[in-house]
Amino acid sequence: MDGFDVFTVESGGARLRVFACGQGPPLVLLPGIGRPPADLAAFAGLLVQAGYRALLPEPRGIGQSNGPLEGITLHELAADVAAAMDADSASGAVVIGHAFGNRVARALAVDRPDLVRAVVLLSASGKVHGSAKSAEWNRLALDASADPQERRAAAAAAWFGPGADVTPWLTGWCIAQREAFAQAARATPLSEWWSAGSAQVLIVLGGADASSPPQNGYLLKEEIGPRAKLLELPGIGHSLPVEAPAALAQAVLPTLSEFFGLEVPHTSDESVTPSRGPPAHASMRPNTDNTSSSGSHSLKTRS
Repeated sequence: MDGFDVFTVESGGARLRVFACGQGPPLVLLPGIGRPPADLAAFAGLLVQAGYRALLPEPRGIGQSNGPLEGITLHELAADVAAAMDADSASGAVVIGHAFGNRVARALAVDRPDLVRAVVLLSASGKVHGSAKSAEWNRLALDASADPQERRAAAAAAWFGPGADVTPWLTGWCIAQREAFAQAARATPLSEWWSAGSAQVLIVLGGADASSPPQNGYLLKEEIGPRAKLLELPGIGHSLPVEAPAALAQAVLPTLSEFFGLEVPHTSDESVTPSRGPPAHASMRPNTDNTSSSGSHSLKTRS
């Protein structure tokens, strides 16, 4: 990925590439299942511009990263991330996991609390599953042999908010890794990762997420109480950091500052409205352009 330094680490028979950019308090960004770290490059660029260092480990089975894909659990995947953090002396980091990556982030917070200051969970999943219709949308959207228009429509319904460009997620999938990581999740008891240990938690939901229903985030917030904060971005789908990197960065930066004990940047209160609870419905250069059209979404908050 252009604009990032690259180093490699080894972990439990796996050899992983790690992309790094910026200087400052450490952030670790984990992509969704079957997806490359490039999904997070634009979002990471905005965080780097705000004064952070971003590490983007490339999961085993993606790109040039490799390692065993059978007989693994979330704990092995968390150890991969820990190896990248240890190599970069990134202790006391905030780990940001998108979709499946949020499960790995939570497992890492349990297994290596010395490394994890807090976790940010984007499009959180785990207990409440999408509908049967959503599952069919996902199946069709991942089928490269499907009718192009039908596939595009399914991708829009499964992963994106109204009017968003679905093109980035029509390519870049690794189906074999996706299936292996899904099995790794099934092999890991929910109790071993769900609560993220004792870490502070920021939950960020896309209000139009059909694949990981927002109820997951509200349920986690209810269960772990005051160490969690919840933000909802209405009208944004499951692909949150791909669809709306600028809106997402604007939403999370104040809480990142709080996690690190830094001065909280000013944000306009005009775009912030309190959340009243869960909804009823179930080039890869870092982007440092603050004028992204994705920054106009309103924000719901719940402490």
